[in-house]
Amino acid sequence: MSKGVLYGMGRAIGWPGTKVVMKARRSLADTKRILRDEGTFDGAELVEDCGLPGERVYRSLDDVPDRGSYFSTMVVR
Repeated sequence: MSKGVLYGMGRAIGWPGTKVVMKARRSLADTKRILRDEGTFDGAELVEDCGLPGERVYRSLDDVPDRGSYFSTMVVR
């Protein structure tokens, strides 16, 4: 993920309200770091392959494996 996109994400995470990150697996390590830095890591959940037979729901980002589906969506509260 480009540094510009990560910078934008870092700014947006600080805005009020719920955020939705599409294709969240693209740079999961950077995303986790930003969420920890902003104090929102514990309020994030991730779904892979939503609505498909292999759907996986992660209530904690600590449980998300390093590799996963391209079709992932993260909700940050």
